[in-house]
Amino acid sequence: MEKNDLLDSPHLIYVMDPMCTWCYGFAPVIKRLHEEYQDKLKLKVVVGGLRPGATTPLQADTPDNVQQHWHEVAETSGQPFNFDFFEREGFVYDTEPACRAIVAIRYLAPEHELEMASEIQQAFYKLNQDVTNPAVLAAIASHFGVQEETFLENFQDPLLIEKTQQDFLIARQLRAIAFPSLYLLNDKRISLISRGYKKYEAVNSRLAEALNEPLPS
Repeated sequence: MEKNDLLDSPHLIYVMDPMCTWCYGFAPVIKRLHEEYQDKLKLKVVVGGLRPGATTPLQADTPDNVQQHWHEVAETSGQPFNFDFFEREGFVYDTEPACRAIVAIRYLAPEHELEMASEIQQAFYKLNQDVTNPAVLAAIASHFGVQEETFLENFQDPLLIEKTQQDFLIARQLRAIAFPSLYLLNDKRISLISRGYKKYEAVNSRLAEALNEPLPS
């Protein structure tokens, strides 16, 4: 990310992780906001790194807690979940590869960055695909006209790994202590719009207030 990219016009800064359950719940909200404000605000996705670099499988007593959490998000957001995930054994919940895939698309097909995040979420939560697998991520990238070989070459580039780590650092600098978090950067000033999952109406009201304008009709 070039430093000056964020200073030429107002931006929504969306801090998320594609394997964060509440971010999946929030996906329809950010999509709608992006569509309604795209003529006024550019969208900058920052991958926050929920569990980057995890190496140990989910503990034996953890899946029940995770499953309860998924049910809660499903009930609150209405998003579909595939609970066959909990039949897996030894799954390592490393979110770095999925985050890195979004950063890769940022450079290979930047207009599809938010869509890439959404497709990864759908693949993981709805289709029960292993989005820690680079081949699965490459197949998703192909939906946006990126050749799988090109994606994998970029995905494995040490510079892209470094760029992903830079996103994690930006998230910490923004004090995005919960995902999803949404900020408004306007005239070099950053305002927190929402932290954690919130319904569209609440986020839209806060954003309109921060922009000092009426709500979109």
